[in-house]
Amino acid sequence: MVTTHRLLAGVDVGGTKIAVGLADLDGRIVASRRAVTAGLSGGAITEHMVQLLRDAIKQAATTREQIGAVGISVPAVVDRTRGVVVWAPNIPGWQQEVAVAAPVAEAIGAPVTLCYDGHAWVTGEWWCGAARGARDVVLVAVGTGIGGGMILDGRLHRGRVGVAGAVGWWTSFGGAGLEPAPLQEGHGWLESLASGPAIARAAGTATAEEALAAARSGQPRAQAAVARAAEVLGAAAANLVSLVDPEVVVFAGGVIAGGADLLLPRIREIVSREAQPQVARGVRIVPAELGEDAAWLGAARLASDEP
Repeated sequence: MVTTHRLLAGVDVGGTKIAVGLADLDGRIVASRRAVTAGLSGGAITEHMVQLLRDAIKQAATTREQIGAVGISVPAVVDRTRGVVVWAPNIPGWQQEVAVAAPVAEAIGAPVTLCYDGHAWVTGEWWCGAARGARDVVLVAVGTGIGGGMILDGRLHRGRVGVAGAVGWWTSFGGAGLEPAPLQEGHGWLESLASGPAIARAAGTATAEEALAAARSGQPRAQAAVARAAEVLGAAAANLVSLVDPEVVVFAGGVIAGGADLLLPRIREIVSREAQPQVARGVRIVPAELGEDAAWLGAARLASDEP
């Protein structure tokens, strides 16, 4: 039984899945659970995350009293003060205000904090992943959508509305030489071109995983779709590198986990060619290390930082 440390709990709500976990105050994972959310919407998603948290607590053989805080990562604009999701275009039934923190806090018996998922991703990788020890970090998460976050001078940069780093809405593609595709409703240009669903649409496959597999097997349409995604992600990364001057750019998310070998070499080439030369020379562009644990770990860490 865990008795020597108070634990932190984190939840990552994505467009197609929920990941939940418990970690100690040093970021060591004690328990984790995952589930797909196909067919779930609205309050059913909140109920499902509560059940996964209860399952993780049981898995860790601990008690709710050991949970010091719960952080919930959502691809959304959130009102942290009220614990409300304001707008989550990739979550069914969450396109309008949804109270999330209160029902989870009541069920688990611990304070709950909501955060934009890009901020959770970058915090997790900065805390105990690919960006450990860096003071200036940019993260781009490529999955059902495209999000991101920034650590500037050792601190998370939230922005005025709380979605600083939402690079999926980037509209300039630098030297990529590509015309933007028609916008998908509720998505930015970059997300419409290079997210998992965008890659799948361009490749003529059901999923991004199938598109990546087809590209590896030499299927021309899939290869073109993956190449286009790499071009626009590289252009966005070059812009971010020139703007922020980070030590490291971390690429995360399911598309990167499944296709880093196909995407990152071209992204690095474009940054080297297009970004400010002195900045481009020293920046590291790396894949995330924490996989699906990054966002819930980051959310848990951010919850622990709340007053």
